Amino acid sequence: MKCPLCKGRMEKATAAIEEDSISFETYRCTSCGEELLNKDQLKALASKYRHLRKAKPIHFAKWGNSLAVRIPQKMVLELNLQEGTEALILREKEGLKIIVG
Repeated sequence: MKCPLCKGRMEKATAAIEEDSISFETYRCTSCGEELLNKDQLKALASKYRHLRKAKPIHFAKWGNSLAVRIPQKMVLELNLQEGTEALILREKEGLKIIVG
C-alpha cells in the first residue's frame, strides 16, 4: 500500500488515543508518518468506543486499611447484586476488572 500523500510505503503499526486509553491498529507511512485505517481497523476502533460508552463512573471510599468500590444503583439492579455477593477482581493491562459470579 502506498501513502496517498507522499507515495511512501505504508506499514502496519499500533497507535493510541491517550485521553481515552485506547490503542488500535493502523497503517503508518514510513516516510511522512501519515496514518490510515482500513474498514476492519475502523470497525474494531468503533467497537472499542461503543464498549467504553457503556462504562459508568464509580467512587472509591476508605474502608479500614482498604478501599471499597461504590457501584451505581442501575448496575446493582441489572446484576441483581446484594450485600455479601461475591466477585473476583483482576488487574489487567487497561486497569481493574470485576467479575460477578
